[in-house]
Amino acid sequence: MIDNYMKVKGIKAYAKDVARLDHSKKDPDINEVFDVSYIEDEDPWHMLDVYFKKDGTSKPVLIDIHGGGFITHDKDVDELFCNAMASRGYVVFSLNYSLIYPECDFFDQVSDIDNAVRWIISHASEYEADADNIYIAGHSSGGVNALTECLLCLDEKMRQDYKIAERNYRYKGIILDCGLMQFYKKSIAYNGMRKMIFPKGYETDKRYPYLVSENNKSLKLLPKTVLITNRKDELKGMSYYFQDLLEKAGVTNTLIDQGSEGHMGIIFEPFSEGGKQLLDKVSELLKE
Repeated sequence: MIDNYMKVKGIKAYAKDVARLDHSKKDPDINEVFDVSYIEDEDPWHMLDVYFKKDGTSKPVLIDIHGGGFITHDKDVDELFCNAMASRGYVVFSLNYSLIYPECDFFDQVSDIDNAVRWIISHASEYEADADNIYIAGHSSGGVNALTECLLCLDEKMRQDYKIAERNYRYKGIILDCGLMQFYKKSIAYNGMRKMIFPKGYETDKRYPYLVSENNKSLKLLPKTVLITNRKDELKGMSYYFQDLLEKAGVTNTLIDQGSEGHMGIIFEPFSEGGKQLLDKVSELLKE
């Protein structure tokens, strides 16, 4: 009952979020390729979009993972953000992945993203992208997905427990935008969310402990991390919480607390003066 309620509520929120996007602001010089299948099943949740400036030069890859509380939204909501980052010299791959409830769970999302990234690495050169120069961004719940994807490159035991094949790549930096970085905290609401997004018996599932960042020793291996929040982000405290974990682990990081656009505000306002300044700073930090 509550799961269905949350799903319906999320779908309504998605409709409002998409309506906020002003596509007239996009950089017209950016090539946009939509709905490319990264798994050959024509499933819309197994498709990605590509944004890049076709100029004959090799550019770094930025993988973008949308938010939506794990259960709603899709890659379309990040379209302005992806266009804006492509104008800053990245080839941006924006992913769809299976949404949770009623059929899928969080670990299905991990598998989808793993498959998407392997496809991206194999096809990067087709879009003037450098597969040896990869960054990843996650918005809200997508922050957990991005962090998990990055950690799977760094921890062999984690790959074994997740049944993920060996990898020959690592990320050079992470963007966590208004990330849901403390979803394992103890409360009635978050306990309910965990029961919705994880399979039954997840508490004893050997894959789950890796997601509790405060206990994950591999956190210290993370690349430079940029956290984004703002005054009206309802999850602002989670960005500061996660930054504290990064500081204790010795991870190079920067937290940008700027503006008042609300949760994931940068995906709606990347072309405002404040948005442009913020993304310029993010890009500079990643490339340092």
